[in-house]
Amino acid sequence: MVRLAVDMKVFFAICFILLNACAHVESRSHPAPHRPEPRRRELNKLFVFGDSFGDVGNRQKSARSLTSRGWYYPYGKSDEAHDNLPTGRYGDGLIEPDYIAKIILGPGKQSPPAYMDQEQDDDVDSTGLNFAVAGSGVLEVPEGDEEVPSLDTQIRQLSRLLRYRVIQKQDLHDSVALIAVSAGRDYRAVEEATSSDDLADLSDRVTDAIVDGVRQLREMGVEKVLVNSLPPFGCAPWQTYVNNYTHCDSVGNTVSSIHNANLKQKLGDDAESALLLDLDTLFTNLVEPKDGSTLSQRQFKHKYTPCCDNKRENGYCGELDRRGNPMYTLCSNPDKYFFWDYMHPTQEAWKIVMRLLQGQIEEFLGISSW
Repeated sequence: MVRLAVDMKVFFAICFILLNACAHVESRSHPAPHRPEPRRRELNKLFVFGDSFGDVGNRQKSARSLTSRGWYYPYGKSDEAHDNLPTGRYGDGLIEPDYIAKIILGPGKQSPPAYMDQEQDDDVDSTGLNFAVAGSGVLEVPEGDEEVPSLDTQIRQLSRLLRYRVIQKQDLHDSVALIAVSAGRDYRAVEEATSSDDLADLSDRVTDAIVDGVRQLREMGVEKVLVNSLPPFGCAPWQTYVNNYTHCDSVGNTVSSIHNANLKQKLGDDAESALLLDLDTLFTNLVEPKDGSTLSQRQFKHKYTPCCDNKRENGYCGELDRRGNPMYTLCSNPDKYFFWDYMHPTQEAWKIVMRLLQGQIEEFLGISSW
């Protein structure tokens, strides 16, 4: 009887082991259902408006001049994406809309093509379209000035494509617009003698026009709009050259501050559909970081001096004399300079600025990093 009891215990132990083994095999044969990773929200297209901060070739190529210099060497010299050749961009390489496109559309993307390259009956590029033109302003140009499409005119160009169904209404679903303005044309007449009332009036008109542009784009069906604040005018080389590129000019920065305060207040009621990109703070902190700022680690060696410099009055980067000799000096390491020419950041500066803005842009658009 004792032996039988022992045998029964052994029998039940063996059964228990076999049942567990079978359960283990079955669990491996039928794994728990896989939960797919949440899909990244897809945004269809990017539409770009503005001036030389956003232009990728809308300023038509003509004989070498101040306005057409983006088509000539040394512009594009750092742009490996375009074989280090000039493309009509105003810088040594990629610019703001190129980096916005990488955030929104994917790492291998760049700014949508220029509107000037759009054939009337052709379908719009799958990435969108760029309407920005160097030398344009937010306000209409005064009579007698060179006629360049204003912000309102650029937006009406998009509206016309929509009306003639070159762009379909669904193309605007889940699309993003960028208003990339430096507003140099609108504020170029401001000087130290300009009264505070005149400056306030001008700022009101410029910011009203930008906010109206956002409204028009939203009414057309564009879901989200990114809007540049003005960069700090007083830190740009066209202002700092008078003090031998040693510090920012406070008067110039006052213009930017007044404009940006107005714009922030006026866009405040539309925070769900418009995001103000604070170039003013980022540019200032990268050029003149405050004590203890984490941005001091990213400080450029050359903060006020442009990589491409022409000290001749009314001279410009890329200018040649009658014999074809350069009338400008060119640095050998643009990545160590914040400014490329008298107004525009280098490719390296844009890359760092947009990296600092990336998280804010992704949160606003409801997308994740690639």
